[in-house]
Amino acid sequence: MMQKLLNKIKSKKWLVLVLPLLIFIIWLILPCKLFVGTTYSRVIYDRNGKMLRVTLAEDEQFRLPPIRQKLPEKYLRALVLFEDKRFYKHPGIDPLAIVNAARLNFKKRQVVRGGSTITMQLARLSNPKNRTLFNKLTECFVAFKIECHYSKDEILQLYASHVPMGGNTVGIHTAEYRYSDRDYQTITWAEAALFAILPNSPSMINLQKHRQLLIEKRNRLLKKMYEQGYFDEMTCELSCEEPIPELRRGLAFEAPHFCNFVLEKSKKNVVNSTLDMEIQKAVKSVAKVDVEFLQSHGIYNYAILVAETKTGKIRSYIGSQDFYDSEFGGQVDGIQAMRSTGSLLKPFLAAKVIDRGPFNMESKIQDVPTFFGGFVPQNADKEFRGLVTVSDMLVYSLNVPAVRLLNYYGVADFYFFLQKAGLSSLRRRAMQYGLPLIIGGAEASLFELTQMFLSLGNSGQGRQLVFEEKENKSGEDLYSAGSAWLVMEALKKVNRPGKEAYWHLFSNQMQVAWKTGTSYGQKDAWAIGINPQYTVGVWCGNFSGEGNTDLYGSSAAGPILFKVFNAIGESNENNWFPRPDSSLKLVEVCTESGLLPNDHCPETDFVFVPKKTYRVEKCNYHRQFILDKSTGYEVCSKCWDVADTVHVMKTIYPAGVRHIYQFRVLEFDNIPKHNTKCSAAQNEKQFDIIYPTPDVKITVPRNFNVEYESVVFKARHQSQKTKLFWYIDGKYIGTTLDHHEIKIDLNTGQKILSVQDETGWVESVNFEVFKN
Repeated sequence: MMQKLLNKIKSKKWLVLVLPLLIFIIWLILPCKLFVGTTYSRVIYDRNGKMLRVTLAEDEQFRLPPIRQKLPEKYLRALVLFEDKRFYKHPGIDPLAIVNAARLNFKKRQVVRGGSTITMQLARLSNPKNRTLFNKLTECFVAFKIECHYSKDEILQLYASHVPMGGNTVGIHTAEYRYSDRDYQTITWAEAALFAILPNSPSMINLQKHRQLLIEKRNRLLKKMYEQGYFDEMTCELSCEEPIPELRRGLAFEAPHFCNFVLEKSKKNVVNSTLDMEIQKAVKSVAKVDVEFLQSHGIYNYAILVAETKTGKIRSYIGSQDFYDSEFGGQVDGIQAMRSTGSLLKPFLAAKVIDRGPFNMESKIQDVPTFFGGFVPQNADKEFRGLVTVSDMLVYSLNVPAVRLLNYYGVADFYFFLQKAGLSSLRRRAMQYGLPLIIGGAEASLFELTQMFLSLGNSGQGRQLVFEEKENKSGEDLYSAGSAWLVMEALKKVNRPGKEAYWHLFSNQMQVAWKTGTSYGQKDAWAIGINPQYTVGVWCGNFSGEGNTDLYGSSAAGPILFKVFNAIGESNENNWFPRPDSSLKLVEVCTESGLLPNDHCPETDFVFVPKKTYRVEKCNYHRQFILDKSTGYEVCSKCWDVADTVHVMKTIYPAGVRHIYQFRVLEFDNIPKHNTKCSAAQNEKQFDIIYPTPDVKITVPRNFNVEYESVVFKARHQSQKTKLFWYIDGKYIGTTLDHHEIKIDLNTGQKILSVQDETGWVESVNFEVFKN
């Protein structure tokens, strides 16, 4: 029985020999993954390859991502000569080196030399373990497997990327940046020798200790390299004289706000960003003088964003006056902070309105006292102009016409447009923002607003700001190319600050379409400009939210904007956006109203409008009246004697406009009075109550002495030299002549205002009064 068992074993003796070999071959064929679980520093470069930021890896090491390029020849020669002379000849294990090391160690009765090859060291770096005989044997097998799966160049790249270089610095490319602030491809012979010996001597691995011993060891290697004929004697002498670098505390940290933004948005270990450090430095430099002036006036913070107009690539990103300014919140990123938009949304409302029609850039909008319930918009200068064009609304940043235009266009429609355009902060419903939306009622960041202005320079197509050089993100069409061009033509006319006001008098000057904004309470000053090359956004203010009487978009942010353009842009008056003729058409309009002419308009002009404008409206200012020759009264079929009439054309502005023109002593036509003996005259409305509006709720204001103030009521009559009689709840209050405004002291409760003219015509409104 026993004999049979022995015979079976002998007959299958080959299995005992083949099975281990088969297992080894299978293990050898399996994938050889190195540095599994190793984390790396995240690196951001500018567009020209300059390192901006390096973070620590998860294990607190500065370890740049692995090298993929061919290693510098200088380093390769130094490394192979010092660590592994037969590297290119052995299969990962050098038996001769092991025997020589064992013999020397036995002779010295201590470990003075190791027999590890570069490949064996790579195996140990990938999976560090205690140095035992078994682990050494394991490294030999792993080294052989590595040689089967990787080329010699790849092995050297992996070794150079993961070899410790002193302190918490890992890899020669990391060391070259940290110690010399240069790319590792520019390594010198002295640095090559130093980087070859650093990992070999743990007692000297810190550049802050044993520096003289480190120099001596480096120089011995340099002399060996000279003896091998790698360089001449002079190079050897100069290399030996080269000092070893000082240990720097950290790696690059340029453009800190931009780098923090990129690290938050991107998950990549290496980001080749769009930032241009030369532009970044130029922008920072030109803004310095203005910033010092603003700080002397209590305005401590600013932010500047520069992007290429056509691509949206961010070229400069300055989030605050100084990242390290702890006193005034320097680490706050002003480019991402949400602030009141001021007037910066007006160009986009104009673009949407003229796309829809019937208004064009020369159409007239009323700039008159306006009341929407309790909301009473005011222009910045507290003045009214009567009628202004849409273009002038933008050029002079007028609030009242903008609010009236938004009321016409629709708050909800404009709200949804803003969301589509990328304003992420609109978290309330459209009606909760209401008409103040167009004059700073919403909040947005400089990033979002600058991104919106990119669409003007991209024919109305949305364009996203990008921070990676290979990115180019276009969005939806927001408005037509024609309206974008027309709006920019208007914004070119905005008066520039200081000496820039005379730019148009000189040849070869840079064209810029720009818009300013100032938030309520003068807490934010904005200026955003665009030309075919760059789009620049500037914000000035205080991160604390404190207002300042010197904080205006035109005087605080505007000068910085144009200094930036002049520093980085090309001065070429012909460098401007071409007129998009395929998106525009010429239409004839009334010169006075800017709308399509009616049969009575005396003068017309031709203006460009977007081709797809679909709403049209004719001028309603020019009207023909039939007058009695003897009395000058208007007559109709009920009261005229045809032989004694004359046809007269008059320009009749709305009552509010006539009121302003009267106040400003400007000439205008009045509506002729109808024949007082005619029955038709009894049904013709003679005047309007401007304020209070129907059913408005009035909260009586207090003055600085906490006393209740009077409330001003207003009306407009069609005729001049007319008296109006004012009554509240049937009680006579007073009389006005021509300029129909009256101050009234109000008690709380429901009220009825009645106003009567000299003909007996009466208008009334209900309102309610509250007191706090």
